[in-house]
Amino acid sequence: MNYKRQSYGRYNNNKYKINNKNNSLTKYSKIGITFLIMILLMILFEKNFLIHNYNHESSFRTSLYFKVINSSISSFGASSNNLVREEDKGISAFNILQIIKDEFGFFNKNKNFNENTVDESKDAFIEDFNIDSFNLKENDVNKKDIKNVSEEDKMKNANKRILIYHTHTCEAYSPGEASKKDPSNNIVAVGDALTAELEKRGFAVIHDKTFHDTVYDDSYYKSRETLKRYLNQYKDFDLIIDMHRDSGPRKESVTGVVNGEPVAKLMFVPATANPRYKNQLIKMNSIVNIASKSFPDLLRGRPIFDTYTTGITYYSQDLSDNAVLIEVGASTNTLSEAKTSMKYLGQVIGEALK
Repeated sequence: MNYKRQSYGRYNNNKYKINNKNNSLTKYSKIGITFLIMILLMILFEKNFLIHNYNHESSFRTSLYFKVINSSISSFGASSNNLVREEDKGISAFNILQIIKDEFGFFNKNKNFNENTVDESKDAFIEDFNIDSFNLKENDVNKKDIKNVSEEDKMKNANKRILIYHTHTCEAYSPGEASKKDPSNNIVAVGDALTAELEKRGFAVIHDKTFHDTVYDDSYYKSRETLKRYLNQYKDFDLIIDMHRDSGPRKESVTGVVNGEPVAKLMFVPATANPRYKNQLIKMNSIVNIASKSFPDLLRGRPIFDTYTTGITYYSQDLSDNAVLIEVGASTNTLSEAKTSMKYLGQVIGEALK
């Protein structure tokens, strides 16, 4: 036989039954209220933050999403004081607004948002805007010629050494395939393009193509050992680039036009708690300032994404004052766009290292 457990209470020495069903309803009501509070927080957060800061990239929005969830239901234990890139955590960055839209159909799909970027003159864009040949007129393109390098500059640059390597060597750009081992079709090909541009300018360049991400979670530890070996052999470099491509951002936020050519936009990602950050910031600002004047559409709205503190082993930026991490576009870009960017980055680096 089945027996149903019953709870009792006592009032003025009279025994009475406690309705367990009401207790269950109370428990579920609390859960429901917590969920509603979380949704309200997200809606308010999206309206007040994303509308004014929509171009601060989806990985940052993802981290903030986790922080709101933490505050509401304490289901995540990660500390917001040591954020790491979402792709480094194995979590694909996602759009909070899209979650709400998918679940509730609350937001108008064609709602306009303003980009809050370094260049405040940029026009508002529509979220579902599709880039198709960019629909640009001749007068819309700010054309700047790539400067020829004098023999004198080449001679000076011959004494300057640059190292390029890839922590996530298999990062790719092809739609639907985020990772490729073929170095002619992944981030390594972009590194080759930058190497060629720098060598034209007389720099001594080492482009390391070691696969560090065969076990993804070990990537930064393996690339750190690679960098240490080069530093032990050469002492230091004038510039060290850990070249990546981002994941998550929409096409229009990571694609620009320079001299009529579509390019993948660039962004630095420092670990701000690393002991060499101040010196690295000087170098990053130098590159950003030159690019902003010569090729403003080469940079993302937030060209130095200074959100992460230690990251994973400081992204090895604690090993040299000249170490930087550069994101070249995102998985939504094409390989061609990423390689085209290197033509302009090569000139900018050449001027920054004079």
